[in-house]
Amino acid sequence: MNLGEFLRMQASRLRGDVTVGWLAAQSGTMLPGLLIVLAAVPSLLPVPGVGNVTGSALVALALSIWRGQRPLSLPTKVQSWRLSAPHASRLLRILAWTHDAARRHLKRRASGWVSDRAWVWAAWPVAAMGIVIFLPIPLGNVFGALALMVLGLGHSVEDGVAVAVGWLLSGLTLLYSVVLAWGMTALGQHLFQHIAPLVGMGP
Repeated sequence: MNLGEFLRMQASRLRGDVTVGWLAAQSGTMLPGLLIVLAAVPSLLPVPGVGNVTGSALVALALSIWRGQRPLSLPTKVQSWRLSAPHASRLLRILAWTHDAARRHLKRRASGWVSDRAWVWAAWPVAAMGIVIFLPIPLGNVFGALALMVLGLGHSVEDGVAVAVGWLLSGLTLLYSVVLAWGMTALGQHLFQHIAPLVGMGP
């Protein structure tokens, strides 16, 4: 039985709440890249406040990566975070799918993108996507999580092409977030300038 099959079996057996620490244990020995995936994937769940938890966890992981700490581990607060059985089951199935996708499509190549030095620099997209996921940006959690899933799997399998794609997706997500924030700010100012005089707030 491979890891994907094991995760699906565990998902089908869930009956009560579990912690993120328990979920990490189901994945066996977590490679640093897989920890990024595990920290990012909960952002895809429709759970209130999940972005705050996962975003903070990703920033903490980014700091650990930048400092060269080994082995990496999820923050204690994140490990103790509890998920209901349906949400935990969905998370396990997403992890199983990502594992199977990595086995089918990724391979060792482009070693320059997965060197020790490249791993340290991975702290930047991890931190940036953590901030995007933390903030209330429409679809920011989805785009950020997907970018980090590709990046994390690339480092786990040592697929430099996947890592490069992860960097690209992270950059596009950051650009999307900045442009969206700027557009919403400009729209708010425009509406205020037109509405304020009507309600007596203008000069």
